[in-house]
Amino acid sequence: MPTLEHSIDWLERIGDRANPILVKETRQSLKSRQFVVTFMLLLAASWFLFMLGLLLGGDAIEYGAIGNQFFQFFYWILALAVMVIVPFGAYRSLLAERDQKTYDLLSITTLSPRQIVWGKLLSALVQVLIFYSAIAPFIAFTSLLQGFDFVAVAVKLVMTLLLSMLVVMAAIASSAMTRRRQFQAFSSLVVLFVLFQSMSLLALMDVFLLEFDLSDTGAWWFLGMGVLFALSYFLLFHKVAAAHLTFESDDRTSGIRLVCSGQFFLLWAGLGLLAWLGSASFTLDEETIVAAAMVSFVHWTIVGLVAVTENPHLSRRIRRNLPASALRRLLWAPFLQGGNRGFVYVLLHVALLTAISLGSLAFLGVTSRWSFDLLVATACYLVAYLGMACALGRWCFGLSGDIRPGHVRVMVLIIVAVGCVAPYLPFLWGHQYNYGYSPLMLPNPFATLAHLSNRGSDASGFLTILGLTATVALLINLRTMRRGLAEVVFADVKQRQPDQSPER
Repeated sequence: MPTLEHSIDWLERIGDRANPILVKETRQSLKSRQFVVTFMLLLAASWFLFMLGLLLGGDAIEYGAIGNQFFQFFYWILALAVMVIVPFGAYRSLLAERDQKTYDLLSITTLSPRQIVWGKLLSALVQVLIFYSAIAPFIAFTSLLQGFDFVAVAVKLVMTLLLSMLVVMAAIASSAMTRRRQFQAFSSLVVLFVLFQSMSLLALMDVFLLEFDLSDTGAWWFLGMGVLFALSYFLLFHKVAAAHLTFESDDRTSGIRLVCSGQFFLLWAGLGLLAWLGSASFTLDEETIVAAAMVSFVHWTIVGLVAVTENPHLSRRIRRNLPASALRRLLWAPFLQGGNRGFVYVLLHVALLTAISLGSLAFLGVTSRWSFDLLVATACYLVAYLGMACALGRWCFGLSGDIRPGHVRVMVLIIVAVGCVAPYLPFLWGHQYNYGYSPLMLPNPFATLAHLSNRGSDASGFLTILGLTATVALLINLRTMRRGLAEVVFADVKQRQPDQSPER
């Protein structure tokens, strides 16, 4: 009895120090009908497959290597629970806070948005661990059968746990971005569809583990880089969720931009590390560098579309927390919100990306022209379209205060779609299509880049036009970029006194 009382006191002390959101969510979720039904269905399905496998297995249970087949049955039942049901419950949890008007009470407490997000995540982790414990006896049974690989199963279960937490954090971030009630039904269907599609990541993980060589050091480094990239996206989703739960007057951008920069450097540092290790399953050549550069360009296209269309207004809260040194403010300025500073932020990284990719090709001694043309053309397209987006956002924000950054992004996507489709419109009126590339297709980046990747002719003329277009986009936004940097560098910073508590 004293041991039991001591354990209860110890659990009570942990509960008093735990995240309040974790305690509340765990109590609600474990008592909910959804969790009870899911838990009982998981046990019932596992027991049914267990008995069915024993009946159909026959003599193979004792003499055959069917341990892996038994494990796969139990594993996919567990995967459905931890990759779909738990993340969707976390998504609906934050929406329910807003529907029931309980989030307003949370926002006036001392809990920060970061603590709220962590509480939701840890509550989902508790549910996942309970599902793991429910399926553990069945997996323990499969370990007694032949054909059961303990190392592969352990790696697979740990990787599934990490992927589940990544999907849960993405679901929480999606929930934080969904504010309008009229879009909740549609967004719930989209999130549910994406969650079912996320199970394909488990199939890719199976393919990787089948080719995984425990004796290959490079394979372990490759696995470690994959885990680091997953952690970077976990951190990105966490920053996005916390930013959408933070007051609009606070700094909601710098953390997200720092993570995006870290992902860019992580990719190229990982490529350099794998090339230095000399893994048998990895070769650093021209195609690898071009592929990595194109992935980075896609990354900066998505990040840039969000960064260059933000409202440039800096609140007093942000100005008050700026560094005292002018040099530190200059270095910090591209990470602050605002389309003008966002365009500077993207330009710096695009220039660095182009220099790294071209420098890597020169280091390998690559002399082919097509890779140079492809990388330079992609950089010019990125600068031109994002410069247009920055100018359009500045004009729209000055036109009306009711226009939001989301409206500008939709308009930019429509303009890009028109630029891609417009070159093909003359063929609808009887003009013969020669299935080739013409200069009229320059507004279409996909057709142009495909032409350059196929070693198409007249590349120098196309690059000249694209370079001039990118230069015009820079000149149009040069004044506003300088103004955005000066607004931060020459701001009248009034440092908060040490005895003053930060304002919520």
